[in-house]
Amino acid sequence: MPVPIVEERFRIQSYETDASARIKASFLQNHLQEIAYQGSEFCNCSYEQLRERNLFWALNRIHFQIDDCPVWGDDVILQTWSRGQAGLLWHRNFRMFKADDPATPILLGTSAWTLLDLKEHSLFRGETGFDESLHYSEDTLPFCTKIIVPRELEQQDAGSHTVMYSDLDTNGHANNCQYTQWAFDILPFDYLKDRKLYDVQVCYYHEIQYGETVHFSIARDTDTWYVSGKVGDTLCFVEKMEFAEA
Repeated sequence: MPVPIVEERFRIQSYETDASARIKASFLQNHLQEIAYQGSEFCNCSYEQLRERNLFWALNRIHFQIDDCPVWGDDVILQTWSRGQAGLLWHRNFRMFKADDPATPILLGTSAWTLLDLKEHSLFRGETGFDESLHYSEDTLPFCTKIIVPRELEQQDAGSHTVMYSDLDTNGHANNCQYTQWAFDILPFDYLKDRKLYDVQVCYYHEIQYGETVHFSIARDTDTWYVSGKVGDTLCFVEKMEFAEA
């Protein structure tokens, strides 16, 4: 039986890149999310197949490391596979190469998903019926863990954002890739122009709906930044970003 790895080749477009011509982290996440949908279809648990059962996938956590960030015009190959279930979380891995060097990964990633009931938005605990032979046991990064903002770091107010129509996804709430875009927009330009991103971790705790206002707080430990988002008293996400000198 062939290894259950789904693969896609594409070119980095100009509209996906930042002021340094590197692909934005939020667009990287868009590609990871899209190929995850393709991977779920391979495993017979696609968006459409789950909707027939009133179920859907919700991203719980994601972590990816960028060794060599692709730039405008680069041809890349992105791979994904299901790592299977651990507890109530389903794990999915990612790997990216430049097309002219398919032996050297430029990105490694892992993610954790929950299976939710569409009507109740509660965890689905029943029998999935997924084919276990379609999961692959190779790891890229360790399973995602909870992000803890160190107590010694001061968390400062970093403004707010009211969710608009352009933030929404097909589930009717803010797309999880937008959270990274919001986090980047908070960081100082003078810092970002001299740095490159190499590690991103996000934990998602609560959906954010149209019209809700997300209040951000930020904490910094040299080249590691923590951005948290709350709606009222409800913590919705925590993102950790690590940078190096460009």
